Amino acid sequence: MVEMMITVAISGSVLVALLSVYLSCAQSWHRTSLSINTTQEAAHCLDQMIYGVGTGLGLRASSSVTNWGTATNWVLRSSNIYEVAWYNYNPGKTIVTFSNAAGSRVIGTNIITSSVTATVNSVNIALTVRKSDGRYSETNTVRTFVKIRAPLTQ
Repeated sequence: MVEMMITVAISGSVLVALLSVYLSCAQSWHRTSLSINTTQEAAHCLDQMIYGVGTGLGLRASSSVTNWGTATNWVLRSSNIYEVAWYNYNPGKTIVTFSNAAGSRVIGTNIITSSVTATVNSVNIALTVRKSDGRYSETNTVRTFVKIRAPLTQ
């Protein structure tokens, strides 16, 4: 009987230790997954701004970029030989939208803060994305610098 009690006690201790390790790993995986997701969301928004949305050309192909808003509540006007496009950060809705003659669409969500500095030949953009899932919340900031190229010619 004593041997059975010792066996049950040892087995119980091992199970508690294994459960603790499992829960710790599950929490770590969940937080890492959420962190990766926020980074990917911010990077995807910047990619669409830089390289284009649909058939529209992005900031990289612009001949001029002007900020019609402020540094933190910005509206970028991008023009090239083919079109004029608008990138708008709405801090109240935490979104970035893209607009051109063909229409408008959301290209970034969950963006809690953003800043833009536009000069004659460059644009600095920073996006901070926050996502929450249950008791976990992650925030990541992604930045980029875009050099405005010489105007395209036909």
